[in-house]
Amino acid sequence: MGRVVTVVVALVALVSPALAEVGGAHDLTEQELQAEMGRNAALAAYIRRNGLPDVAEIRPLATRPPWDDHEVALYYIDGRTEIGFARAMILGRPDIEIERYERPLTDEQIAVLATRAHLERADPTMRAEQAADRAEAAAGSVETAAGSAERAADRAEAIASKMETSFHQRLRK
Repeated sequence: MGRVVTVVVALVALVSPALAEVGGAHDLTEQELQAEMGRNAALAAYIRRNGLPDVAEIRPLATRPPWDDHEVALYYIDGRTEIGFARAMILGRPDIEIERYERPLTDEQIAVLATRAHLERADPTMRAEQAADRAEAAAGSVETAAGSAERAADRAEAIASKMETSFHQRLRK
């Protein structure tokens, strides 16, 4: 009898997450969100730019083409925003990854979401430091590009100077 109970408990543990996903919407853990980001580049890019949301949710979509079977909704309480991402199919493959919508949150929605917020977000000071780090990295990239452009301009100027010298030498002959 003990073995039967153990097997049943193990099966329920294995099947429950799959049934929850198939059955309807549910909040994503940070690991599940990371997995979704691996499948959807648009979602991943948005989160890289804006940080982790307060709540991330997976919702089933109608299985009508071209949409995949689910979408991921991100909720940013401070920004009072909900953003939805999904994949669309081309020739049976989920090749298009897009932001489907962005809409404002009402006060009632924010109150409900505040009780569900569970993704680890840095405190405001940490977020500001992370934003500053991202800005510094972007400035470094711009500085590198500017240096490359300056070197290219110097080379072009040197070539133009040589051509001008050569031209004047030919005129003197």
